[in-house]
Amino acid sequence: MKYTLILVAILFSGCFYEPKTPTKINQVTKPPIKTAIKGIITELSYNLDDYCYHIVSTDTSNAKLENIKFCSPKFYYHKGDLVYATFLNNKIQSMLLIKEAKNSQQIIKNGKKNIKSNIITPKEEKISFD
Repeated sequence: MKYTLILVAILFSGCFYEPKTPTKINQVTKPPIKTAIKGIITELSYNLDDYCYHIVSTDTSNAKLENIKFCSPKFYYHKGDLVYATFLNNKIQSMLLIKEAKNSQQIIKNGKKNIKSNIITPKEEKISFD
């Protein structure tokens, strides 16, 4: 009788025992943060294969950024230009030119002038057949 009670207890204990299954942890992925700025490029420098920009905002409506500093391997626009830039997770996605600066510094190559090209042509010519 003792052994049957122990046997029945062991059988029923197996029915009530539930092993713990590992629970799956749902990883919450954050949606990408998209921001924008409309402003003037106040600083432009070149450091180790990257162009570093500092843009100060002229329009902060609709949750636009006030200012931003970032570096990009691509050259976009010159210092003083009015631009609209969009960022995805703090990386530049695109930059559009709104208005070019009046004193935009552009690279101008000065070559040697050809002396022969400065010859003045005569304004009138007289030909006589005698």
